[in-house]
Amino acid sequence: MLVEDDADLAQATAETLESAGFVVEAHASAAPALAALGPDWPGVVLSDLRMPGMSGLDMLDRARVVAPAVPFIVITGHGDVAAAIRAMRAGAHDFLEKPCDPDLLIDILRRAVEMRRLQLENAALRQRLASSVLPTDRLLGRSPVMQDLRRRVAALAGLRVDLLIAGESGTGKELVARCLHDMSARREGPFVALNCGALTEADVDRELFGVAGEHPGRIASAQGGTLYLDELESMPDALQVRLLRVLEAREITPLGGPARAVDLRILGSVKADPAALIAEGRLRADLYHRFNAGALKLPPLREREGDALLLIGHFADEAAARHNLPKPVLSPTLRRQAEYHHWPGNVREARNLAERLVIGLEPSFAPIGGAAPVPVESYDRAMESFENRLLQAALLQTGGRKAEAAELLGIPRKRLYLRLRQHGLA
Repeated sequence: MLVEDDADLAQATAETLESAGFVVEAHASAAPALAALGPDWPGVVLSDLRMPGMSGLDMLDRARVVAPAVPFIVITGHGDVAAAIRAMRAGAHDFLEKPCDPDLLIDILRRAVEMRRLQLENAALRQRLASSVLPTDRLLGRSPVMQDLRRRVAALAGLRVDLLIAGESGTGKELVARCLHDMSARREGPFVALNCGALTEADVDRELFGVAGEHPGRIASAQGGTLYLDELESMPDALQVRLLRVLEAREITPLGGPARAVDLRILGSVKADPAALIAEGRLRADLYHRFNAGALKLPPLREREGDALLLIGHFADEAAARHNLPKPVLSPTLRRQAEYHHWPGNVREARNLAERLVIGLEPSFAPIGGAAPVPVESYDRAMESFENRLLQAALLQTGGRKAEAAELLGIPRKRLYLRLRQHGLA
């Protein structure tokens, strides 16, 4: 949101921001801008301080009441240090001097937008959690090993210790990390995740520790909350040494900047047994031992007796609701296959299988060894099957009224009638 009474300057600023990818909502005065704000407003405010009527400082004071978490950036006159200080004391996120450097303006706005996105993401997550009894309810499964896992997560969540989570790919390591965060005293703070295996060594260094004056880094972003580092074993040895210092001293040194203290909990995860990774030289023994509570090991799906069918049913219900399609019926053959399958992809594989069932694709079970499953039908046949189910769902929802079904699907009636005839549903 841009609040600027100078029409020419407002237009020039809006064009600069739009060319950088921002969506700009411009207002010539504070009153209409305030009317558009609210607690859940998803953007960032960029406002001039000196405007006729309500000043930028007055607007800032009122914005703190109606939208306290929305980042508010003020534009001051050149050399007007006193105004900038007053704005920062009143709760401004940052300030810029006229004339604004476009690159600096864009950089400040991008960081503010990212901060706002994280705020809203965490707020939405907390709202979802409030509707459930316990965060561990999200760890689905009736098997004894899952009941034991829920008890262990609940016991470890409130402890002020760092923790390593070990489990095969697809076992739900990040979900467990989120449960540990959501049941801890840090649950009101941010949960920041980083997949170390998806970044180069230079990227991990920058993303983790930050760059002074440019990028805060994930550790600093997790201040007061929890940092989750996935695939620790893929982190280069030199960075494992730096992470060890964070665990020991709770201090980071951004690239090009001085050391600073941090307050956070660190949860790490690995995809194999920590002892084996240490023996292979992929995980430092001293780093492993700094995770005070040791390793929380997650069971693979093949060891969770009876849970595979429960998970397929749960994920199928979710997918059916998401696609507005009927819930599939699990055939006896599929049930037997699920019970005896090795599940190399674990819970993620069960979720993907359920998705295929719902949209009408033939379910396939991945062979052991990581090879791709053999396709059981052509693309055209799969799409025909999906379209047939989609048409049936639309007719079912509208009670067979084809005009309403066409409107629901967002297609012309003539096209609907043609597709119904081709599928034998006319």
